[in-house]
Amino acid sequence: MGKTVTTYLVDGDPKGTRYAFISNKICQMFVVPRSNLDYLDKQKKLHKPAFYILIGEDEMAKPQAYIGETENFKERVKDHDQKKAFWQKALIFVSKDADMTKTDVQYLEYIAVQQAKHINRYGLQENKQTPKEPNLPEYQKDAMDEFFEDIKFLTSFIGISIFETASVNQLPIFHFKRRGANARGVYDGNGFTVLRES
Repeated sequence: MGKTVTTYLVDGDPKGTRYAFISNKICQMFVVPRSNLDYLDKQKKLHKPAFYILIGEDEMAKPQAYIGETENFKERVKDHDQKKAFWQKALIFVSKDADMTKTDVQYLEYIAVQQAKHINRYGLQENKQTPKEPNLPEYQKDAMDEFFEDIKFLTSFIGISIFETASVNQLPIFHFKRRGANARGVYDGNGFTVLRES
């Protein structure tokens, strides 16, 4: 089944500030480069509860991410700008139509950290604590699970493979030995996934 994704380039630059959403869905993703945090002053939706991912991509190393939730991204990111050096852009997810609650975004953080750690395509060293599952009613959990499916689709749409499982069977396996460490993994063009390390 086809999907329509609407993308708006705020400053006309495909690598700059932009937002995207899937037609007939409520999940909206903002992509804000660290160099343009002033944009947050103009976008009132980012002053509300949000789920977010900070992305740091270095061509020489495994990409890094920080997964979080907040009641006000505009205020929260000030702390990250001062204390976290690794990241270059933020992906912020909010509801297009209605505000999410603090518990909603805590649940999104909980399932996102679990999946990203399991897939292991981005390092999550900055996520020092493992989030606990918040208490959500069953119907709201289902709604947030569907919202998270849209998060996965939109991150993949812009080339961020943090929630994508590599098709290991179809990729060549690389073996590395260095200073007493042995590793096996695959590279799929987006990043290197370690299969075994000893």
